[in-house]
Amino acid sequence: MSKLDLIQARISEIPDGWKLSKVADALTVRNNFRKPISQEIRAQIQGEYPYYGPTKIQDYISEHEQDGTYALIGEDGDHFLKYSRMAQTQYISGKCTVNNHAHILESSETCDSEWFYNYFKHRDITNFLSRQGAGRFKLNKATLGKLPILIPSLPEQRKIAKILSTWDKAIATTEKLIATSKQQKKALMQQLLTGKKRLVNPETGRVFEGEWEEVLVSSTSKCFSGGTPSRKNNEYYGGSIPWITSGKVNDRFVKSVNEYITQAGVKSSSAKVVAKDCLLIAMYGATAGKVAMNHLCGATINQAILALEVKSNHSNIFLFYLLEREMEKALSLVQGGQPNLNAAIIKGLKIIIPSKNEQQKIAQVLTAADKEIEYLESKLAHFRQEKKALMQQLLTGKRRVKVDVVESV
Repeated sequence: MSKLDLIQARISEIPDGWKLSKVADALTVRNNFRKPISQEIRAQIQGEYPYYGPTKIQDYISEHEQDGTYALIGEDGDHFLKYSRMAQTQYISGKCTVNNHAHILESSETCDSEWFYNYFKHRDITNFLSRQGAGRFKLNKATLGKLPILIPSLPEQRKIAKILSTWDKAIATTEKLIATSKQQKKALMQQLLTGKKRLVNPETGRVFEGEWEEVLVSSTSKCFSGGTPSRKNNEYYGGSIPWITSGKVNDRFVKSVNEYITQAGVKSSSAKVVAKDCLLIAMYGATAGKVAMNHLCGATINQAILALEVKSNHSNIFLFYLLEREMEKALSLVQGGQPNLNAAIIKGLKIIIPSKNEQQKIAQVLTAADKEIEYLESKLAHFRQEKKALMQQLLTGKRRVKVDVVESV
């Protein structure tokens, strides 16, 4: 094996007992199984069998072209540029149909299709692709056959696949738990923030009573927006004062910023200092209507954000959750295509709120639901990172697995 082959394969050495091959020599390409079916036709034959595209199931139909176990890799698309965070292979089993935008790989006596699926799932193959316009690339059958692939023995392939499958199951289970938790929180918000469900007052031991009051947002908070220091003067940027722009509102809880300004920058502009734990609402562009809570001390905001410093007779956390729902109403009042809000629209929103004690109790319940979701998302990120590191070791032979004697027979 030449040094050029190793460079093309993006490996430094071939592990003991492994071999470097070409896809065409290691597996069988079964593109004769492919069948393109238009969306109009699929609409007429809806059913139970998956219809696969280059990266995912595109539909379910009443007929199938094959029944077996295969790996798929897209023939064209922009997913090749996202290989590090988006799987570019699929592993399928059972009755299904594959369209003409994915290659079908079948196992051989030396290489399982599942090994191909794992090996190329997040592998950079851009050097082998041909360009199809801006951001789109093509992997034709001939080039697919020339892709270099490291191959261990079948028992070792299957042992590695089993290990990775265990991680996949843990990831899938956690993803389902997150989806379920988010749905439960959404239902909880619908009940608690409308008064349809009342909680127990810890002071009395009985369910909260009393009518909720309709008020304007402006009566609950001091509302103001900020400004942007001139970009022409370098002394206004690179200071120590956190400067929050509308993009950071996507974080929901603002704990960091992308930019800092100087005291001179604050004085030269209408950038306003916002208190810790005040609410921030993005008014313009892609983030319009998003609500966040500021967790930074001494931070400032620009003109694309409306700050709400909540008055002491209200719970800022309760209003945070309530306004997350209510911003949909605010956006419905905007005319035209670009969703731009203004202070008058937000301040003029009518909201219905309970007593402060009940606000605080509702906020506690929703905060607990948020923390459960955050925990699961952190767990999912950990699983994904651990699996990624494991794949880098197992799929290159840097870390070897012990194959049982019985399995190797």
